[in-house]
Amino acid sequence: MKHNHFRLFAILIGLLVCGGAGYGIFYFWNLPAEGHWTVGAFSPPLAQASDRLEVILAGEPLLKLVEGQALVLKQKGAETPVAAETLAVRLNNYDRDRLALVPRLLALAAVAGAGLVLFLVGLFTPLIAALKPPDIVDLHLEELTPHA
Repeated sequence: MKHNHFRLFAILIGLLVCGGAGYGIFYFWNLPAEGHWTVGAFSPPLAQASDRLEVILAGEPLLKLVEGQALVLKQKGAETPVAAETLAVRLNNYDRDRLALVPRLLALAAVAGAGLVLFLVGLFTPLIAALKPPDIVDLHLEELTPHA
């Protein structure tokens, strides 16, 4: 029996590439949402994040209440008005992080598809070889011209 190294290569490498890329797609697709919050030290002040969110307290925007000194912070019996600089916001960037994964997922899908095609070519190599037309047999016909 003749050993076909290409077939073995195509089957093994195709399975490995397709499996690895498939695992990468599965991993990136199932990232949890809780790890996408802005770190507290890097949280933007509420005034800078006002284009993305607005906090409403008692029907009024929170920044308007802070400017009017309607919010008071009580610490150890002392009351001080809340300053706008002390308000910060933690944002969930899950949608942005998920959107940033799209090119990586597309590349992994292309690699998985290429691995699957390589695997299938290796698997069906004998059938592909059977589709080859037989060699043309040259017929040597005698000349039909009369002999002198």
